[in-house]
Amino acid sequence: MKLRLRFMLGLLTTMLVLFVLVPGSFAQGFVQLQVSNQPSASEIQTNRDAATWDPTAQGTGILVFGTFQGSGTTTSSVLRISFPRPITSSPALCGSISSSTFNPLANANCANTTNLVGNNVPSSDPIRIEGQGGIFANVSNPVLNTASSRIEVVLPGGSGFITTGGVTTGQFRLFGVRFDANGKSGAQTGSVTLSDPTGYVLTSTPTQTYVNGFGPGIGNMAIGASGGNQNLGTASIFTNRAISRAQGSLIITEGFGSAWRTRTQNASTITKATNNSTQIRLTFNNVPTGVTLNAAISIDSSTFGSLKAGFGAGGTQPSTTITSSANTGTIEFTGTSLSSTETLQLTITVSNVTSTAAVGTPGAITVTATMFPIGDGVDNSDPTRLQVPTEAAGYPQVVQADVGPVAVVNIVAANTTMLLPYFAIVGQFDTGIAISNTTADAFGVAGGGANPSAGTIKVDIFPTAQGGGAGTPVSLTTSATARPGAGLSSDGTLAAGAVWTTFMSQILAAAGSPTTNMTGYAFISTNFLNAHGASTLTDFKTFSFTPGIFVMPPPSANSRSNLKEGVEMLAP
Repeated sequence: MKLRLRFMLGLLTTMLVLFVLVPGSFAQGFVQLQVSNQPSASEIQTNRDAATWDPTAQGTGILVFGTFQGSGTTTSSVLRISFPRPITSSPALCGSISSSTFNPLANANCANTTNLVGNNVPSSDPIRIEGQGGIFANVSNPVLNTASSRIEVVLPGGSGFITTGGVTTGQFRLFGVRFDANGKSGAQTGSVTLSDPTGYVLTSTPTQTYVNGFGPGIGNMAIGASGGNQNLGTASIFTNRAISRAQGSLIITEGFGSAWRTRTQNASTITKATNNSTQIRLTFNNVPTGVTLNAAISIDSSTFGSLKAGFGAGGTQPSTTITSSANTGTIEFTGTSLSSTETLQLTITVSNVTSTAAVGTPGAITVTATMFPIGDGVDNSDPTRLQVPTEAAGYPQVVQADVGPVAVVNIVAANTTMLLPYFAIVGQFDTGIAISNTTADAFGVAGGGANPSAGTIKVDIFPTAQGGGAGTPVSLTTSATARPGAGLSSDGTLAAGAVWTTFMSQILAAAGSPTTNMTGYAFISTNFLNAHGASTLTDFKTFSFTPGIFVMPPPSANSRSNLKEGVEMLAP
């Protein structure tokens, strides 16, 4: 008996709760409403038009599902879905409204045109409702409330609410909502509310997540190789306009797996497309006049099989030309993986250096990169209609955030660096050297010969101390007043086609240093290319030894710290 009484009391309590929760009487129907969304895992942190859906599962949208309960009729309501920042896309039919007082329930057919702003942004993938069915078969015309950063959808009611056949459930999806995420971090959420909870009851969580987090569009940029491609290092030009190393390689690494997207991947469904992919703009800095570069995309398809990109509109060009007056190139992606982090490689080629190219001073051509196109998500030029979505710079749009600079071409002094690994001035022994300026040759510049040029010579001597260890270095640069030996011109330069011969004791004397009882090594640097040398250690009687003088790669472009033993002795 007590158990039955408890059951009856519990049932009565439940009925009272339902009576309170469900407005009106049991003759009044209502709809249990559930709203859900599959958010984007990550968006570019400078994106003005961040997606609110998972790009790896396009076609999900914001799902609204309803179940009719009770009997009779239900009253209409407005579903209000808010977002954390200004919405930067707009509906296709009614556009947007700039006044928070606009009532879409009273103007379901957009009759109140005073506050409407019909931008239809982006035109190919606007905010829209699709997949309507059941009790929501006639739901349409979402409205953007720019003043409140929310989407408003009229939910039906009235005597004709239940469709023919007694259908009591229905659904629709809201597609294409984007918002300005620049400067945001962490998960981004918004609220879901109803203008009139009489006929509709929200049973799902009143908060929806649109983006789980943010990351950079470009994770890293450096000299290197992508996948199995070759690392070409850094290209280089000599200050005498000769090309020392024609090619270099630059790699750009994606910030996170879905940062780079094609036009279709940027859209809310695979049947749509935006007018841009997420792009990368390269800016080449300090390009001298008279220098022409070629930047070509080189993708290791065995490692990054989904990655496809090109320069220009549509990404159709495999390369682009860079000069001092046209120093930018834009990369568009035509194929990417949305799950793996990819690396794009560029081959930078010095394709031309004119006879008047301004490369007389050592330096470097550098490159910076930013996601692109750059623009604002909203237009506030009209004070009566603020936060109106725009796609003036294309769609989507980002805030400029440069990565770099990275040196891709070094401009190196036109000189030759040589190493004399051993010399001795002991007793009757001395070391003689001969330096040839071979820029005069039989080939001619047009035939691949050298550019004839004269220059001074610098000798840096590193002696061994008398008691052992390193002694005090000695340096001499030839000039009009320092011309030891024979073969130098009156100004101390060595002319093209001439040979300078001297002894190490003569060099030390010209430098004002002791000239006896000394051993060590020396670097010999010439202010011209194609210098070569020979040496002989002799007692001027019966003994002769040739230590050799080795030509080194230019240390300014090829760090000695990064070279293996023996490699540094190769000719440039």
